[in-house]
Amino acid sequence: MYRDVLGWLGALLGVTILVPILLYLITGAAVGFLVSCGGGPEATMVVGASGSESLELSCSAVRTLVKTGVAVGGSLAATVGVALVAVADILRTSYR
Repeated sequence: MYRDVLGWLGALLGVTILVPILLYLITGAAVGFLVSCGGGPEATMVVGASGSESLELSCSAVRTLVKTGVAVGGSLAATVGVALVAVADILRTSYR
């Protein structure tokens, strides 16, 4: 049982470390098409507005926010998924 737990902890650690890096890199390749800005790299984009106030960010900042959001959300989903499978497997093998 302890070998199973250590194996799943290693897998969970690997997923926790590698998935955000891979998602950030993959999203970096695709986000140029998703967040397109007219006017070149110095162009700004209105991200939020409330009344007469508005929040403008540069295109590179918006792209970084999108990449970070995808990396964090995807790594959270992958880590929770692996943790659920690990707990189910450990419980299944401990009751044999």
